[in-house]
Amino acid sequence: MTVERSDSYARILAAVDGRRFQEAPVLPRICVAPARAMYIGPGLQLAPHQNVAATIAVALAEPFELRTWAASEGWSEWHTAACALIRSETLHHLKSAGSMAFLYMDPLTDRRQPLTQGQLEAGRIQLQGKAQLIGIQEAFAGFGLQPKVPGDARIIRVVQEVERRPDAFGRIQEAAKLACLSPSRFRARFDAEVGLPFRRYRLWRRMALVMRAIAKGGNLTSAALEAGFSSSAHLSSSFKRMFGLSASEVIALGVAIDVSEDQVMNTGRAAQADS
Repeated sequence: MTVERSDSYARILAAVDGRRFQEAPVLPRICVAPARAMYIGPGLQLAPHQNVAATIAVALAEPFELRTWAASEGWSEWHTAACALIRSETLHHLKSAGSMAFLYMDPLTDRRQPLTQGQLEAGRIQLQGKAQLIGIQEAFAGFGLQPKVPGDARIIRVVQEVERRPDAFGRIQEAAKLACLSPSRFRARFDAEVGLPFRRYRLWRRMALVMRAIAKGGNLTSAALEAGFSSSAHLSSSFKRMFGLSASEVIALGVAIDVSEDQVMNTGRAAQADS
């Protein structure tokens, strides 16, 4: 059964059955690839949060409980689910007692690829069978998701520079200048290509840079500064609002972080800039 709430941009695939899908515990790990990320591990006590990236939540054991917030109606009822597609910028609350997988979609290259109920189910089954070993690209492919390069080379240029200089673009005028656009025109073009305000996308990519720094052995303070945050406290508050728990809580899990596939976006032959 699929439950739709168009006003809160959440789409839920309800649990097929209540059996335990996976008896073995799942060791926590995070995989980071260009603007995509994946968490696989124990269910976490997440606070209500609002992610920049659209998120696929998958139960690897017991089904989870999910509710979403809409300004017009407040919180929805709790729904039991085995797999859910949660649209970007949707405030939601998820409770899980069993192992989970979270796939965070690239706002730039995945957003124009709608997922059917059949794709959600196929991806869920693959994850349950390979959760301990599956790589991030294979996991996304299981849902039928293949990265697609955006069409505006000016936006591509800005995205690549955000990757190279995470502490840059404190003012949107700097990004607009790089794109050879006025600030207002840049905002419009970026929103059209990415579906997010520029500052929100920049924040999403800085979180990946935090993971890179920690994977190299850095602490939270050095990781925060390397990614352009003013302090570890600034990182901590931003991280919790986006993921529902703090960065220090994630590290305390003993999570393995794989950033081997996270590189500056390779666009190949970028499309010509729009006139």
